[in-house]
Amino acid sequence: MNRNLRFLWWLVVVGMVAPWGSAHAQPNIPAPHLGYGIHLDPNVPVDPALVDVLGMDWVKLYADGQIPQFPNKRILFREDMRWREDLGSVEQHFASRAAQLWSQGVDAIEVHNEPNLWIEWEPRLPNAREYTQILCAAYRGIKSTVPNMIVVSGGLAPTVTTPDLRAITDVDFARDMLAAGAGNCFDAFGYHPYGFNAPPEAAPSIGVLNFRRAELIHATLQEAGIFGKQIWLTEFGWLRDPAEDGVACSDADPEFAGFGWMRVDSNTQADFLVRAFGYADRNWEWAGPMFLWNLNFSMRADDISLAACSHQRWFGLLRRDGSATLALERVAAMPKRYAQYLPTLTIYADEMTLETTPFCAGRQQVGSFQVANTGYPGSFSAQIQPASAPFGPRVEVTPAQVQSGGAVAVFVDTSGLESGLYLLYINVRASIGGQDTLQNVRGFVIIQDGDGNTGNC
Repeated sequence: MNRNLRFLWWLVVVGMVAPWGSAHAQPNIPAPHLGYGIHLDPNVPVDPALVDVLGMDWVKLYADGQIPQFPNKRILFREDMRWREDLGSVEQHFASRAAQLWSQGVDAIEVHNEPNLWIEWEPRLPNAREYTQILCAAYRGIKSTVPNMIVVSGGLAPTVTTPDLRAITDVDFARDMLAAGAGNCFDAFGYHPYGFNAPPEAAPSIGVLNFRRAELIHATLQEAGIFGKQIWLTEFGWLRDPAEDGVACSDADPEFAGFGWMRVDSNTQADFLVRAFGYADRNWEWAGPMFLWNLNFSMRADDISLAACSHQRWFGLLRRDGSATLALERVAAMPKRYAQYLPTLTIYADEMTLETTPFCAGRQQVGSFQVANTGYPGSFSAQIQPASAPFGPRVEVTPAQVQSGGAVAVFVDTSGLESGLYLLYINVRASIGGQDTLQNVRGFVIIQDGDGNTGNC
């Protein structure tokens, strides 16, 4: 059989095994993958119905007393933990807390907050290696008592490195965390993609602080070989100008210092928030739940805990008197595509091409691929099913069944094959959420003319 006929025969087999369209369809918009969440002040009463009005299916909470109010919401709980020399006590603490929080209905724990800032780490300077030690101890503790609890690394603050090292740029901090082994110690990576005063579509750059800086964090994870874990946007927002409510705040006020340049008007805040959700929905299939900062910190009484010009008040979607901002109305009305909160089967494959000669006939490795979960944290098992053609090489895979996160090696036996091009096809099947999922991996074997030894086999 000549080369062209062999290739056409494979096209027929491939069409029978799995239609080309199902394997290669590229929709303009990814499947729903976002969660919609918001922060709630633990010191301010809130009507849970307002969270429903906003269309939020997640809340981010800080105190156990908040949890019973939201039996029908998914809950991310922030558990702070500053540096301790005794990592065993960290592990024990999180083991106990995970059991407590799970019994109350918490779905995920965020381990600390913005660990690349001194204010969250004082009196020590921020240190990625030390935070990773805390994170990994927390992860071990949580998984020891509640294996299904989702562990989110503390959301990094978007910032640049300051001369006094009280702030470490998010990209460097993430890179140093991953170098220290953090990739094995979270189910989702936490990040805070604040918009500052830029529109959400503004292009990212290492020296620019804006919403799409999250893409730099995503690239950093990929560079470290972290392909199968979501980034959760555990804080984001735009700061509304206090002057609109008759409150004069400036950089001269220590509670507002450094935030004056971020101010936007009400309409801009509302517009940017809706556009940010839309941008992430369309372009960031690697993103999970997004948590607006915040609903009601503006309503806390003026006291030593939160001054009138505290920036925390002016990200809020409610005014001081509890009335709705334009942002609240727009977010409530915007269309939402809720995630199914299931794992997603994704294949990351090598080039999967073997060039050889008849001299090297025998069992040879074509390449390998990884079966990854790029959706909601969880695991699944996949069956690996190679399709061997009568006139092509026999295809072998090992293992034939793999858990998400595992790798599969692909081999062929080229004994007795003529020179030509051979297409390999491997089906990867998994049952996720009661539904069968199929993806396909292709490879090529090119047997060059000539019987002599043209190189090492």
